[in-house]
Amino acid sequence: MKNEHDPEPTPDETAGMVWWNSLTESDRAAWLTRAGSAVPADAWAAYKRLGNVERQPRL
Repeated sequence: MKNEHDPEPTPDETAGMVWWNSLTESDRAAWLTRAGSAVPADAWAAYKRLGNVERQPRL
């Protein structure tokens, strides 16, 4: 049962959860390392900031 202390996730939070759940354990570890954190929300923020670095051209 939901109450005022258990709000629905925002669309961004939902997207972050879907993204996180789609990652392999090694991808999760890599994004946590990039974020410098053990918090999945920080990894999501790093992903949004950096994008898919594997697909970006290397200079």
